Amino acid sequence: MMNDATPGPLTSAVPPPPPPLPDAAPRSIAPWAHTLALFVVLASTTIYGHYRAAAAPSDDSHIARYLSTAVLEWLLLGAVIAGIYKRREFLLSAFSNRATPWGQALGSGVMVYMIGLFAIATVGIALSATPLLHEHNLAYILAMLPHSPLEFLVWFGVSLSAGICEELIFRGYLLQQLTAWTRSPIASILLAALLFGAVHLYEGLGAILPLAALAVVYGFAVRHFKGDLRAVIVAHTLQDFLVGFLALAKPLVERHASTH
Repeated sequence: MMNDATPGPLTSAVPPPPPPLPDAAPRSIAPWAHTLALFVVLASTTIYGHYRAAAAPSDDSHIARYLSTAVLEWLLLGAVIAGIYKRREFLLSAFSNRATPWGQALGSGVMVYMIGLFAIATVGIALSATPLLHEHNLAYILAMLPHSPLEFLVWFGVSLSAGICEELIFRGYLLQQLTAWTRSPIASILLAALLFGAVHLYEGLGAILPLAALAVVYGFAVRHFKGDLRAVIVAHTLQDFLVGFLALAKPLVERHASTH
């Protein structure tokens, strides 16, 4: 006996289409006034940091300064996340990429770190023929670095805080906002990179372009990883951490070499 039942539609056998890339249909993730307020805060802290670096060195404890810096980083990140329309979606897209395990993300972060070092070195060499080579506030930068194992331990916490908070703000929030406003992923990467370099004015004018070049590398890395921030967080944390590590290790190595 023939079975006259007709097969149902084959839609269940067809896999659903993949989600669009972060820049496929760019849209604002927060009100424009919220982003404008962030620009004002960043400009204010940049000016304050610049004048503080130009003033006489402070006698404040390194640990107290590190802790206050970390607290301010997290407070700013909290204010940024509070203004986002879909906070859960924003955080999941930044940290939860099931296609890439954490081990691979760590390896990608080391690779991004190496590429970032190359970018900084390349721009630094280009600036060596200009007056900007000497526009670095080295005295302030060296005074900020850790000088004891305890300070270095707290420095690691600050490095991790900066890696998480600044990447979520600059390569997470601002990159999506600027992409929605400019309709150009490349323009948004460049604008966010210039802003990132500018907020480090306290390091001197000569530091802005190298750090902007580093931020361009981070921006393209986030685009390559389709919004996943884990690799750039690793790279950023590693960048700051190793600066403090080398500052602490250098005098120890020199002391050891002088006694042998």
